[in-house]
Amino acid sequence: MNRQITNEETDQLFQFCRRHYVYHYDVQVELVDHLASAIEEQWEENPELSFDEGLKNSFKKFGIHGFSKIKSQKVKELRRKYNRLLWHYFLEFYRWPKVITTFVCTLGLFLLFQVIEKSIWIIGSFMLLLFIGVILYHFLIFKKAKIEAIPGKSFLLVDQYSRVTQTYSVIAQLPNISFQTFNILGLKSIENIWILLGLSFFMVALTVLLYGQLFYLPKKIKEHFLEQFAEFAV
Repeated sequence: MNRQITNEETDQLFQFCRRHYVYHYDVQVELVDHLASAIEEQWEENPELSFDEGLKNSFKKFGIHGFSKIKSQKVKELRRKYNRLLWHYFLEFYRWPKVITTFVCTLGLFLLFQVIEKSIWIIGSFMLLLFIGVILYHFLIFKKAKIEAIPGKSFLLVDQYSRVTQTYSVIAQLPNISFQTFNILGLKSIENIWILLGLSFFMVALTVLLYGQLFYLPKKIKEHFLEQFAEFAV
């Protein structure tokens, strides 16, 4: 029967990863799996090979920057995964039946532009509401909903959660950017109906996108974390 990695040797592999500056547990798990498989493959050819020699040979295959490359790949995979989820969530609002709600909101906003003469007040109010919303989000939701892992464990998924939810730091600048843009262009109102229609579409789409970024994605990331690492959640 071929030799297999023991629990004690698995612990040594985790320690080996930490010694080589891999601190995220979800990355360590992937690396340990790679290293264990590589060592067991060597044992199939040479059962007398020691664990330390097998580990040394396996590590050589990764190269000097091998571990950091795997971490970078993992980060990219997570970003692509959650960007796809966000894009899918966003597009649902432009498919049946949610498109009805999106269409009504866009049309309502467009009609509001027709009624109120100064477009800047509508846009400014919208941006101000976004600003107030993200402030409330930060103090009432973010701090209570964030993922808590046991001390001594770090996870790329937790980092991804923080990256996703900290979008509000960018949103907070939108009101100032909007007013500055109008001041530079010397605009108080926009009369072109196509521009107003485009603005209505953009404002509704931005609202959907931000809701997905601040509520839907964090919820999904937290679900995935609890599915994979429930024993490390506080």
